Amino acid sequence: MSYDLYVADKAVEEDHLYDECPLGDFSLGDDSERGRYFNYTYNLSEFFTEYGVNPIHDLDGLQASECEDRINKALRRISDVDIQSLEEKYNPDNGWGNVDSAIRWLWCIRDYCRKHPDYLVYERS
Repeated sequence: MSYDLYVADKAVEEDHLYDECPLGDFSLGDDSERGRYFNYTYNLSEFFTEYGVNPIHDLDGLQASECEDRINKALRRISDVDIQSLEEKYNPDNGWGNVDSAIRWLWCIRDYCRKHPDYLVYERS
């Protein structure tokens, strides 16, 4: 299972998010779209929850500028912790996802939100 996080223009109807928002993970490309789709495994949910950026509980329903702020706060807190201890605590045994790629995923969302502060954030997994 995975998170299906969308950052989209307010004009995009919720039932059209999938059709209007191309995948935005790790490479944002053209900014002409009306939104982006960000997908990541649930395996790091404990990590996201610990740092206040769980897509379902913390990000869903925010304006993109609020999401950017929340992610920035989380990234600052994360940077204060030894990466190896985070990996030991949160990296899943099955190898699906890891702390490093989860952090990069958050950067991508944050950067897209920064470019589109008035967009809305939806989690629809």
